[in-house]
Amino acid sequence: MKFKILFLLIIIPLFHLKAQNKVNDYLNVPGPVNLNQKEYNLAWSSHPNGNYFKQEYLNSKENINHYNSMVLIEFVKGDFTLKDVIDQKVGELQEMKKNNPIVNYQILENNGEYILDFLISENSKDGKEILIAERNIYRYKLINNSKNKGVLLFAVSERGYEKNMDVFFNNLKTNSSQLIEIVGNYKLPDIEIK
Repeated sequence: MKFKILFLLIIIPLFHLKAQNKVNDYLNVPGPVNLNQKEYNLAWSSHPNGNYFKQEYLNSKENINHYNSMVLIEFVKGDFTLKDVIDQKVGELQEMKKNNPIVNYQILENNGEYILDFLISENSKDGKEILIAERNIYRYKLINNSKNKGVLLFAVSERGYEKNMDVFFNNLKTNSSQLIEIVGNYKLPDIEIK
């Protein structure tokens, strides 16, 4: 049961609206997050149960419901294996791909960590147009120290919208490995649950 709860929570709902609530730094991550020559500030956070923490970071010019680039840091307390985490997420993507040919992914492993690079989209009702395309690079790491035990997710999410869809896909085609390297080489924060 714990395993299913983890993945119901850790998947990013593709296109959701969030009510602005008080933003708490539950993971004690020193901000701002500087990544790929951009500065991201904590814009939204959630702690819906005792084991799950989620924080979203945006550039000051971005909007949580209509962003171009977002950083996510999540932590789920518990005893997990990264292989199970990846297998569950890949299963979700394979299920999505049955109805959406845009969905695509690749898995990379390095020093006991995994990176899952995947593309998802929201399409028009007739399926002929892509309304929003979203590329996510999830970096998973097991945390096992005296204070915390669980899975840390550090991720970047980039979106293309109808107006800039060509630019989004051209950038994806020419720079697909660059962002993976940036996320993979980023010095992960030492989280400390408040």
